[in-house]
Amino acid sequence: MLAQFSPGFPSSRRARLAASAMAAALLAVPSLAAAQEAATWELQKTADDVAAATAAGAADAARDGGKAEAPTGKKIGLLLLSGQSPANQRVVSAAEEIAGMFGYEVIVCDPNFDPQKVAQCATSLVAQQPDAIMSTSQSALALGSSLNDAAEAGIPWFSLIAGVDPHPALIPYGITGREIGAVYDAWLFDEIAERKGADAPHKVMALGAPALGLALLAQQEQLLEDAKAANVDVAVLHDLDLPNVVQDTLSTAKQTITQHPDLGGTWTVCDFCVPLIAQAFDTEGLAGDARPVVGGNYTMAQTADLLRAGKVDGVVDVPFEASVYIAFDQLLQKWAREKDINTDPAVFTEGYALKFMEPYMVTKDNIGDGAIPIFGADYEDYFHAKWKEEFGVGG
Repeated sequence: MLAQFSPGFPSSRRARLAASAMAAALLAVPSLAAAQEAATWELQKTADDVAAATAAGAADAARDGGKAEAPTGKKIGLLLLSGQSPANQRVVSAAEEIAGMFGYEVIVCDPNFDPQKVAQCATSLVAQQPDAIMSTSQSALALGSSLNDAAEAGIPWFSLIAGVDPHPALIPYGITGREIGAVYDAWLFDEIAERKGADAPHKVMALGAPALGLALLAQQEQLLEDAKAANVDVAVLHDLDLPNVVQDTLSTAKQTITQHPDLGGTWTVCDFCVPLIAQAFDTEGLAGDARPVVGGNYTMAQTADLLRAGKVDGVVDVPFEASVYIAFDQLLQKWAREKDINTDPAVFTEGYALKFMEPYMVTKDNIGDGAIPIFGADYEDYFHAKWKEEFGVGG
């Protein structure tokens, strides 16, 4: 096993160091960063989906109290993990679209994985007195005293994308990791059985990064539980050497296939590691049934191209945009009707007529040729219809 962070560091400290190392690795692969900048995502929906979502949104508008005066003059702070992250780009795009509908201002601060700049961003955002703040995958320790300052000033603070250590001032709207883990694991094990045969050994190479936070640790724990239940052998469980993650991924993939030529498939929480694994297997000349099933977390432009080319088999993803719409809706209900914000993540599936934020698989069969697809409940037409009925905005 390659170098790991010393257990003498507090877990949150390790996470901040790891995030900085991940940024350096991403910057070392400029083709990946450039591809991400060019990527676009699009929610997939039929006319029936639109009609159903529109009707559901209008019905829930009546449930929430019907007509109300649209709140005006609001300012939203966004504190990113990194603007290079595809998931972060999607959050910004959704927030700016919604803010544009209501004429709100969006302030974005991007520390680009730099742990020292996270606290600076938090301080800067709070000083600008926004009406709400949304951060992406940032721990309470990294945010510093600004989190409590915001709470004292009555500024709601939502935590989006990946779940972090709980804090009374953070509204947990990030994924737990287990939900996407269960979806990916079930898909992966089925694909291995189909490619390698039901009676063959089913082996998995897992490249994790538990130092990056609770959600990634939980997803890894989900894998081990699912593998045990399905009689799948996690033959390699490797914590990525984050300061050297590119070379580590390539060398680990090569070593694994040498030691386990019957490897069935791959698992990783590192989005830009998926193309690297595919590259390593290409270098080894693996193709057809001899090639392990290649996949992992989250769509990005290069992964989409490799899916279309058949070099990557599947990627699990989440409609992160939906969490932004829900956060805005909760804020609108607070500002317009003085309702309490629903701070339970179950609001995604139980708070509305539609079930939002459900994970999905993107594969060669559904990737298409255009924008990277988003699958799931139609949050766009649902909330546009809801806000049209309530505030006369959207629709």
